[in-house]
Amino acid sequence: MITGYRFHETSWEEVTAGEEPDWLDLEKPEPDELAELASRLDLPPHFLTDPLDPRERPRLDDETGCFLIIVRAPLIREDLQSCFETVPLGFIQTQGRILTICREPGLVKQFLSRQTRKPRRISGDSLIFKAFIEISTDFIHQLEVLEDLAEEAERHLSKSQHNDQIMTLLTIEKALINYSVALHSNRAILEKLMSRVAFPLKEEQVDWLERALTENQQAIFTVEIFGQIVGSMGDAFGVIISNNLNKVMKFLTGVTIILMVPTLIVGAYGMNVSLPIAERWWAFYALSALCLALSVAIWVFFYRKKWI
Repeated sequence: MITGYRFHETSWEEVTAGEEPDWLDLEKPEPDELAELASRLDLPPHFLTDPLDPRERPRLDDETGCFLIIVRAPLIREDLQSCFETVPLGFIQTQGRILTICREPGLVKQFLSRQTRKPRRISGDSLIFKAFIEISTDFIHQLEVLEDLAEEAERHLSKSQHNDQIMTLLTIEKALINYSVALHSNRAILEKLMSRVAFPLKEEQVDWLERALTENQQAIFTVEIFGQIVGSMGDAFGVIISNNLNKVMKFLTGVTIILMVPTLIVGAYGMNVSLPIAERWWAFYALSALCLALSVAIWVFFYRKKWI
């Protein structure tokens, strides 16, 4: 879907028929829409298709008067298995207008709608730089969600013999790797923009970029520290789960030994041979009492030795 907007002082509105848009937002566009737009605006076709590739890395590209910026943004979803992914987000400047391309609907408008660090005036340039700032902020927010997940896993681990908490840590480690790659790639793009001659910056734009770099660097620092903590937690969690399993096995082994003694006595008296006191009327009660006494004695011995 392709939607056109015109910028006002601090907002934007969808264009009506016959109006020229300042901003074209491409949300999961169809191939025929991309072909028509590339022909109409004289854009290289790969400028429109590359940001839709889920594996595309952040980069800058300048060709035939068009300027392409691709960064990666985090996805915020409820599903634990997919909420920590990143997605490419493309910005194209051409013929005095800005194009945004993303396979996830509504992502760019979500950034622009926020009131935090809002530029004084909405324009194509401010849209790009505000998106940079909000992307870094979203990474930090997602890291806070990951930290809450790690703390929840830690609270349940001390009594666990299952792999649920370990799988949660694996999900967190995978997310941290994805975030680290995306943040370092985004930082390279921001640093290139700060020094790129082909993309001259105004003083206000430099300020936005510096804030975006600050947020990005904070997210990178958090990812590195949190990654070390999660790695240590994973090692500790493996030892704890193994120790909990050993406790269970030790208890079951102790119960098996305790039950083995009365089983041996009862088995011996179950043989079809002549045995002491076998013909006495009180033999059953005596053997039952003996089995119970021996079981209690062994239990007390194991308990004092802290074997069970």
